[in-house]
Amino acid sequence: MKHGVPQGSILSETLFSMFMNDSQTIIPKGVYTAMYADDMAMWATDEYTGTAQARLQLALDAQRMWTEKWLMKINHEKTTFTTFTLSIKFQTVGLKIGEHQLREEPPPTYLGVTFDKD
Repeated sequence: MKHGVPQGSILSETLFSMFMNDSQTIIPKGVYTAMYADDMAMWATDEYTGTAQARLQLALDAQRMWTEKWLMKINHEKTTFTTFTLSIKFQTVGLKIGEHQLREEPPPTYLGVTFDKD
């Protein structure tokens, strides 16, 4: 093990939570997070989709810098986004982590709960 916390230990979850604790301080205003073990969800709400997208992109950029500082890696295959809206207009949203374009997940599932986009 070069970096991180040991897996399988009785203290693993506690150590990981302590390790990740300051990652929440870099999230910009208007973006909210929820964490459970090593899963993180971020969201932003706004009347305008573009504003929420810009806030989330700032948060993703900050999170990427934090992970690079602490020698961690974000799993790009598992990192997705979903746009929840009441609008009937089609809205294009694009989010990236570094150069990696995130894919949109139609009905997202987080911690076993599937959310309805509408």
